[in-house]
Amino acid sequence: MTKSPYLEVRLYELMGKRNVRTIEQLKEMSGLSRKAISQALNDEKHRMHTDTIAKLCAALDCEVGELLTLKK
Repeated sequence: MTKSPYLEVRLYELMGKRNVRTIEQLKEMSGLSRKAISQALNDEKHRMHTDTIAKLCAALDCEVGELLTLKK
């Protein structure tokens, strides 16, 4: 049985590179809720709105491809 491809959210890694240590700090930087950030950090399979992706990328000064990677 083949595993379906999925998008990996590399938020922990980017937070570390940008010296963002807490969800609260990222919440202030992005304007996102704690729940949205927690879901991005902890849920392997969930839906993420494009505006959430945009806000995370803007807050962390990164491109979408740095935040999301396709795993096969």
